[in-house]
Amino acid sequence: MARDPQYADPQRYIELVGFEGGWRDLFWNRDFLAFTASRLGFDQVSEVLDVGCGAGHWGRALLPHLPAHAQLVGVDREEAFFELAREQTDPSRTRFLAGTAEQLPFDDASFDLVTCQTLLIHVADPAVAIAEMMRVLRPGGVLLAAEPDNRAGNLALLGGEPRPSNEDLLAIMELLLRSETGKAALGEGDQSIGARLPGLFAAAGLHGVVAHTNDRCISLYPPYERPDMLVAIEKEREWMRQDVSILCGSREDAWRFYEAAGGTPEAFDAGWAAVRRWMQAVDAGIEAGTYHAARGFVMYLVAGWKPSSNG
Repeated sequence: MARDPQYADPQRYIELVGFEGGWRDLFWNRDFLAFTASRLGFDQVSEVLDVGCGAGHWGRALLPHLPAHAQLVGVDREEAFFELAREQTDPSRTRFLAGTAEQLPFDDASFDLVTCQTLLIHVADPAVAIAEMMRVLRPGGVLLAAEPDNRAGNLALLGGEPRPSNEDLLAIMELLLRSETGKAALGEGDQSIGARLPGLFAAAGLHGVVAHTNDRCISLYPPYERPDMLVAIEKEREWMRQDVSILCGSREDAWRFYEAAGGTPEAFDAGWAAVRRWMQAVDAGIEAGTYHAARGFVMYLVAGWKPSSNG
């Protein structure tokens, strides 16, 4: 029998992806975003669309780097996120509408900048979403996507001290790779889409495609006193209590994906036990003041320009 994903419940999704408590603010350094704004010509932008805006984090991160007159519209299929988004953004510069990446509720050529963060990892066909975002982008405008390569990023997360044993690392990676395969098979997205974005942008007809990696690490080392470290530790401990891992989300959703890829309950249980051992070792190491890791994660910023009408 088909089971609804945990993230189908809006409130549960808010918990699973860290919309509250400042955890998503750990994604970006402000000076890096300022540099990105300079590279991509944000000073020429007036109308911005944030696709799959959720609770508005990405738009909120970009607004300080846009001209004071610039207006931002956030679109998401789930209207339940908008109350939180409105609480956290400037109402004089933002508004939020229901819609999907595959069918945006706007006329052609409506925006100077169309952007998304961790959206394309969740869509069945990213090429369709990219084409729709290009449709509402003005000629000469910028399409910008911030998307992870979770396959590479999870290996980086597992590289701290103490590290999992080689046997546990193999079990964890088997679980993660099979779950990634199952998620794609269910039409729920590609967890490592970031690595494929430059080619997808070029194939869609965008010009001057560029790709950069984020400069932020969610590093942890004793005595764990920096505010960002405290936010990360609190969130990951909260997730662990709920049988949720920063590597792959909730146990229930990981099993859905694993099963869809042909995995057996016994093999999944062995992999999840290895995930739990790693989480418990990290938690015990923090408690003892011995855990340390750079914890780099692989987030790509990929941008391209829509050809102008005169070519």
